[in-house]
Order: sequence, then C-alpha cells, then structure tokens
Amino acid sequence: MDNDDEELRNDKLLDAIAVFREEQNEVTEHNFIQALIDAIFIAPVNFSEPPVVKDDGDVEIPDDAQMQLVTFELENGNGVFPVFTDLDAYNAQPIEAELPVYPWAMALSDYLPILQDDETQNIEGLALNPFTNGMPITRDNIAYIAQQVAAQQEANDDEDEGNNEMEITSAEELIPTPLRYELIGIADDAMGTIENMYLLWLTNNDADTSNYLLVVDGPDREAVQALYQQIATAFEEKAGDEGSAVDIVYAPDFQVDLSEFESLYSRTIG
Repeated sequence: MDNDDEELRNDKLLDAIAVFREEQNEVTEHNFIQALIDAIFIAPVNFSEPPVVKDDGDVEIPDDAQMQLVTFELENGNGVFPVFTDLDAYNAQPIEAELPVYPWAMALSDYLPILQDDETQNIEGLALNPFTNGMPITRDNIAYIAQQVAAQQEANDDEDEGNNEMEITSAEELIPTPLRYELIGIADDAMGTIENMYLLWLTNNDADTSNYLLVVDGPDREAVQALYQQIATAFEEKAGDEGSAVDIVYAPDFQVDLSEFESLYSRTIG
C-alpha cells in the first residue's frame, strides 16, 4: 500500500458518520458501512527496528524490521486497534507506547484477517477517531462488514475476468412519483447547490442485490453533501416497493459516463 498519509483524508466517511449519528436507518447504515470499506485510515504503528527518515522526508523501513500495530488497552484488559480518518484526528493527543510510534496508512481489509482470527479474541475491534468524534467498530460489526467486502471482491474478480456482474441502469421506470417530486423539491429548495441529479439502479447479479444510486452534482461539495441526510430521509419515506437502500455519490467522484442516462433533475446556474 502507498503510505502517503500527508494528504490522507476521509471526508466521505466523516459525512457518513455524521448522518448516521443523526438518524440511524437502513440507508444511513448502508452508506456508513460502504464508506468504511472504501476508507484508508491512519494507524499508529511501531517497528522492531527504527525507520530511517531521509532528507526529503521519506521514510525508509529496514528490510528486516517487523511492523506492529499499536493497541489501546480497555478497562477489562482487552484491547482495540485505534484508527484515524486524518492527521488532525491522529495528532489530537499523544500516543504512548514503548517504542516510537509512526502514522501508517491502513485499509479496513488489512484488519479483517486479524479480527477474524480466533487467537485474537482479546482484541475487541477498532476505535475510530478515539480522541475526537470517536466510534467503536466491534468484532460483530467487522464480521458483517467482512461479508460485504467478500461479496464486493467476488464481483470485482468476476469483472476482471470479463464477467461484469455489476450493472448500472436508469431508475427512470422504477422511481415512484412521490419520490421523484420529493427529490426535485429538495433540489429546487437548495437552488444553486444542486445542478444535476441522476437516479440510477445498481444491480449486483452475483450477490443478487439491487439498490438505488443517486449521483448529485453541484459547485460546492460540502454544500451538496450537507443535503445527504435530507435526501436519505426522502428515500426512507417515499421509495415504495423497491426499497429505500440508496448510495449517494458526488458526481466528480463517480467514474462512469452519465451521458447515456436521463437526468432526474438539471438546472444550469447562470
């Protein structure tokens, strides 16, 4: 993994956490878990032999050095792995350890084998941003997330082999009229914030799952993301028989050509 943590941020995850805390439902939980899967965290680690810091600031790890994850001890004697969304959260308090501690980029998938090992039962999970807006990720949470990761990995493997199991189609024929009007109303009320919306239907044929995918575009990322909770609530209340599960993505982050899809909402800001 490229360990460039100086620019590492997880704004999507922080947004998902804030929305999930405000209202916990199927939609916000789905978005939070997906953001966790996609995130690259900063983890405190130490090494059996000290790294060498070069003149340009790069860190060189000795070939025979072993990396160890730092754990925080709980009152019951068990431990958790602390993980951080960014350097501000990481540096909020000093991290005490017997050896010097270094920030290291880690994905959730790096922790899954450790936390699924019966020999690590004394590790209760992850502590996300424990110094600031902390949230525990328990072993039970990890077991559930591991299933999602496995399903996504299988779908990715199939796609690499030329069997594209993920299909993205227009949701134009699926969207209930009350949901359509509610989404358009949200965009109109936030005039200038949302310029375009595309409502798509994401199908994983291999996992036999489907959900809405709403792509939202506007000039200000933070202003658009501030509307995610209101949008999620609209799906929760108006989605009807197709279910309320929805992924909401900011258009510049969505690496798919949208020109073949009909826009749900479009407004050019002059």
